[in-house]
Amino acid sequence: MSQKLVTVSHSGKQHAYHLALALKELNLLQGFYTSSYVEQAWLQDMILKSGNTFFSRRFLEGLAAPYVHSHWSFELREFLMRKLQGKSAAVQNLVYQRDMDFDAMMASKIPGLSSGYFWGFQGSSHDSLVAARISGKLAICELATAHVVQAKKILGEEATLQKEWADSIDNLVFPAAYEKRLENEPIVADKVIAASAFTKWTLTESGIDASKIEILPLGFEAEKIPFSIEHNNLENRKLKVLYAGTVTQRKGFSYLLDAMEKLNRADIELHVYGGIQGSGSGFEKRKHLVHYHPPVSQYELFQLYTQYDALVLPTIFEGFGLVIVEAMAAGLPVITTANSMGPDVIEDDINGWIIPIRDAFAIATSLEKLRQKSNEIYAAMRAEARNAAIRYSWDRYRLALLKCLEGF
Repeated sequence: MSQKLVTVSHSGKQHAYHLALALKELNLLQGFYTSSYVEQAWLQDMILKSGNTFFSRRFLEGLAAPYVHSHWSFELREFLMRKLQGKSAAVQNLVYQRDMDFDAMMASKIPGLSSGYFWGFQGSSHDSLVAARISGKLAICELATAHVVQAKKILGEEATLQKEWADSIDNLVFPAAYEKRLENEPIVADKVIAASAFTKWTLTESGIDASKIEILPLGFEAEKIPFSIEHNNLENRKLKVLYAGTVTQRKGFSYLLDAMEKLNRADIELHVYGGIQGSGSGFEKRKHLVHYHPPVSQYELFQLYTQYDALVLPTIFEGFGLVIVEAMAAGLPVITTANSMGPDVIEDDINGWIIPIRDAFAIATSLEKLRQKSNEIYAAMRAEARNAAIRYSWDRYRLALLKCLEGF
């Protein structure tokens, strides 16, 4: 039986919690090893009752000891520095160091673990993947975003094209040792998990053998997002468009502003929810083109979706783009690029539009097409968006995960 069990390792959070929970529910989890996680079920219950928003993000109900092994010490310096400096380069360097230190610790544990599979995550699994293979386990590496070689190529081009926005682009500059491990993790792994067809493309373009890549899309909390086919009449009012996420050129934000300059803003208004990355100088000059709001929590955003008619995400580089399926679950048609999971879920003029990257004209044209839809056709688009999105629930994820493992 141990040969079928999976050890999950991830320094940090992301969706590793959901992977571990799904494996536990499938009776396939040997253990989940992570940095900061509230292990004890009784303490999880106390935190939920207290309403604490920091610690409540550090566990999932249903996933607790003895399955979870947390190591808070790896993140203590990072927590403190983040309080003092926010999103500084020094804090980011601590994240990289945390990943490498955690990986070294896990690599030393792996030979003694009673599992047949090791599942690590991008950035914090290189040495563990090597150790897993040496100890006879199947070594699996999951990419939370996409491959670093293509990230540096595409985002590097973007930084050159949009110099005023260059300081807002992340996933571009890494310490040499960390970048090397990002390059090599998919190479040393037996199997590579990609969140989308775009992520798989970045891997094969970087020379990774396509035969060892499996696409396993992420899930989301579909049941927590309100949806009603009834919506405000589109006629005789402005089309209300939403952008939700960090204001960064990584997400193609300057092209969205270019599009708004082309549009009649008496007919279409854009609302932006998110923090501003970098200096913000490029945004500040044209902030008048949008209605800007500070970032909100994920659950607040779930409620906000109902106030808008469409989501636009003209991203330059996105491994998945969770906001796409979340917005679609609320019935919002989505305009996004092929450099995301968009093509996996969006059909042009049915539940949204796929546009080229760096194309303000295509953004504007798509919004104008939506603006011209009748209420009846728009209602049909809302239903199609919802139906496409709910295929990505965590329940569906668990079934897809089992099928993936059965294929190894």
